[in-house]
Amino acid sequence: MAVRVTFHEPDEASSLVETLTVAGYDAGVSQERFAGDDDGEEVVHVVHTDAPASELEELLGDSDGFVEESSPLVQQPGDDLPEAPRR
Repeated sequence: MAVRVTFHEPDEASSLVETLTVAGYDAGVSQERFAGDDDGEEVVHVVHTDAPASELEELLGDSDGFVEESSPLVQQPGDDLPEAPRR
């Protein structure tokens, strides 16, 4: 399960990454623009982590961060492969 937390303020995203790495989770931050948005200054700061969403929601408290869970895009080797060749 992949978890993303979206912020409008870079300081909040950096603070969460620091908190998560100290707690032993993998975490990083990236900037993303909204699809079709021409304003290069209007970006959101997205924290990508392997921490559980329930723990993130507790850490965020009254922050403006938005937690999203999604399935990983990469399939594990052997997923959905037939057991024998098709004839």
